[in-house]
Amino acid sequence: MNETLSAREGAQPQAAACEETISRQRAVEEVRGMAAQFAELYFAFVCALRDELGEARAMEVVQRVLYRRARERAGQMVERAREMGVARTPENITRTSDVPYLGWVPALGRDHCPYGMVWNARIAEAPWFRPFARLYCDVTDTTIAEVFTGDHSHQLYENVVLGDERCARRYFPDERVAQGARTYE
Repeated sequence: MNETLSAREGAQPQAAACEETISRQRAVEEVRGMAAQFAELYFAFVCALRDELGEARAMEVVQRVLYRRARERAGQMVERAREMGVARTPENITRTSDVPYLGWVPALGRDHCPYGMVWNARIAEAPWFRPFARLYCDVTDTTIAEVFTGDHSHQLYENVVLGDERCARRYFPDERVAQGARTYE
């Protein structure tokens, strides 16, 4: 496997674009760092919503926002599947996903998912956050599965934010989904 990745530099507008090669380790660290920043942002938004609206209402709003964004992402994945000529099956979800899986490192065990790693640290400080962390994973992954396939749903039956050592999921045919219903709509 190639242990270096080529990237085009362009972070600073005044700098001329140049070709740079970075190590795979550096690329993984960068992806994980970006994901950690997103995870922290999600926590901050949830905190603000919970402070303003209370826990129950915040949960409703967060669920609605997560569903809307997951539906948009799944629609983009449907288009990628069409362009790639691949079937809209559960097996092809990761092939068409926008998630940079390079940053999800199985060797890290429970910390394989950068979101889970950050959210578990937050849950240790703020146990009330656990249902919101779980909600992110469940709404996002279930909605993507349902919209992308059009006839399957999804169950995340192990999740590191619930204390499990790994995340494990299953996809299953669902007549409701095939008829256009969505779990979190």
